Amino acid sequence: METANPAVERDWAEAASPSPQRYNPEKPMSSKIAVLLAILCLSSEVAIAQSETAERNATAQEITGNWQLLPLPEALEPKILKTNPWPASCQWYSYSSNGTLKSIDKTSAPCDSLTAAQLDQAVIPVPAVASWKYDLSPAIQKALVIITRSDVKGYAEYWEPHFVTKPFSNGGVEFQTGDLIFYLVNLQSHQTVWIRHLRKLN
Repeated sequence: METANPAVERDWAEAASPSPQRYNPEKPMSSKIAVLLAILCLSSEVAIAQSETAERNATAQEITGNWQLLPLPEALEPKILKTNPWPASCQWYSYSSNGTLKSIDKTSAPCDSLTAAQLDQAVIPVPAVASWKYDLSPAIQKALVIITRSDVKGYAEYWEPHFVTKPFSNGGVEFQTGDLIFYLVNLQSHQTVWIRHLRKLN
């Protein structure tokens, strides 16, 4: 089992968002964040669920916890990026309530069946260099998760987090109630460029 490769993430940041805006996760929602959320409203609408009622904004409490990435077929990914920026077949993410984000991956399947407690142990040696911050604009009803890294100057990812409210299928993929769908947004092009499907570990 391997830890996430920051070089891969740095390459994505340079390619998909050449000059990402700096963000201080310690500060409360500011006018800058309000602008970012407004940009999300102008972004191209990409949704996995065919019914608008099958997914909604995820809350910070719903995101907090341990998750496993589930594969999405290429047909469901936006045709924006030339290659998968995170190509490992098996990926796990731990969103801590204190704002720390840790992840591990495994290059090839089959993926290990981990429990939440096992992932807690597995990420202990992972350096705490990534952070996540949640913001929700009541005015435009858009949520935003901002990922920053202390080891990569100016690095930022902007994800629109959705919570699956009822089961549905799309492209041969089964989405269960409680799953998360993360939409990665390029703030310069106003496009959704990548999608993650996460399932919570028990």
